[in-house]
Amino acid sequence: MEKETSDQLIRETMKTAGLSDSFIADFIQKVDAVRNGETGMVRWEEVGDLDPNADEISLEEIHSSYPLDRALLSKLVVIKLNGGLGTSMGLDKAKSLIPIKGTLSFLSVMSKQIEFLRTKFGIEVPLLFMDSYNTQEDSQKELKLNGFKQTLRSSFLQHKVPRLDAKTYAPIQSKVEKDNWCPPGHGDIYFTMMEEGILDELLNKGFEIAFLSNGDNLGATVDPQIVSYLLKENIHFAMEMTPKTLADKKGGAIYRKLVGGKMTQYELLETAQVPKEYEHEFSGLGKFRTFSTNNLWINLRALKERFNQGNFSLSLIVNPKQVDGKDIIQLETAMGSAVGNFSKFKGIIIPRDRFAPVKKTEDYLIRRSDAYVLNEDFSLTMAKERKEKGLGEVLVSLDEKHYKKIQQFDALFVSLPSLLYCEELVVEGEVLFDVPVTIKGKVKFQNTSGTLKKLSSLNKTDFENQTITL
Repeated sequence: MEKETSDQLIRETMKTAGLSDSFIADFIQKVDAVRNGETGMVRWEEVGDLDPNADEISLEEIHSSYPLDRALLSKLVVIKLNGGLGTSMGLDKAKSLIPIKGTLSFLSVMSKQIEFLRTKFGIEVPLLFMDSYNTQEDSQKELKLNGFKQTLRSSFLQHKVPRLDAKTYAPIQSKVEKDNWCPPGHGDIYFTMMEEGILDELLNKGFEIAFLSNGDNLGATVDPQIVSYLLKENIHFAMEMTPKTLADKKGGAIYRKLVGGKMTQYELLETAQVPKEYEHEFSGLGKFRTFSTNNLWINLRALKERFNQGNFSLSLIVNPKQVDGKDIIQLETAMGSAVGNFSKFKGIIIPRDRFAPVKKTEDYLIRRSDAYVLNEDFSLTMAKERKEKGLGEVLVSLDEKHYKKIQQFDALFVSLPSLLYCEELVVEGEVLFDVPVTIKGKVKFQNTSGTLKKLSSLNKTDFENQTITL
């Protein structure tokens, strides 16, 4: 298909969906890049190392050197990514609406985190959600039910872009309309804020720092001293990074681009951008000691200035998928890749407590269990007892055939096990957790019978460092 034809189809499709001319033009630029050979993959020889002394600062150092300044805290706005449906967990609604602790949903916990902050400091820190077409209505209803109020709007809508035929670059035409579209990645947040006038609105009201994080990471609460540090040191872009473990194979990493033997701008490297032959090096613990938590702090004035210069850009991610058995591509950007637009950058090395995401049902089990607790400020962190024993993150592996979808998970975890002192839990086959049990150390439940087995049939409630065959 000729470029002119596919471009015209893209324009018509996006225009009919109500998308702006400037956003359509930006998307067609990305399509052109792919058409001209852009794969989104990095050149490994250009991936240089960070200088821990110059490029990083620990949260402990911030706490010891930058005392809280209430006046500066009033310049903060909190923005949460809330566009995900959690389709990998079988959800058809916002992931943030499912319960995470007791009956409290992710959304309820996030609103309570902000309300706690407001009460403690007497400052109305605004909370904004970047929603998608799939999540906005239901999420706003839940916020109202929770009685959450503020003078600023609490939601803005991220864009959507057409999925493209991998050969012709024309928009696909599936019979299921929603399959024709995809989110353009969370990097869209900057363009949406600019286009919707949100960036100007915040600046006009005196807000200077935005704290951005994923809605499924309830460890990402406001640290007021980080705000003080950023404003006093005039840092334009900061990313919270945490030491890597063997469980962290997919987290993005910051590097310095190496061109002609010289270090240039900072860049974010995502898993999808790593050439296959270097995936082992990327996921290992050698070259990259830390990974991005996607907790970002951005100076809004610096962001606006960069837009005014007309050269704000994000690295492209080309995500191959299949729809109706045909190869398609999704063009995406990551919000962390905005780091390439700022020279005044710092990586903030944080403890693991500020990173507690839920991407799969394994994560969901860990966070819902007693291995994690909701603190007074409604942050979700690892239980004190685990830390005192020097236990790290629980490793959980659930049989995908029986536990991958949330409906399966809910049906088989009628009673949540105690994982307070668990190191590793493996479940193979279909096992019904129908009674309260305590799991310590490394435990595997193995059911190879092909039929459902109940834990209650074991007449035992405590399991420690053993393999149980049902």
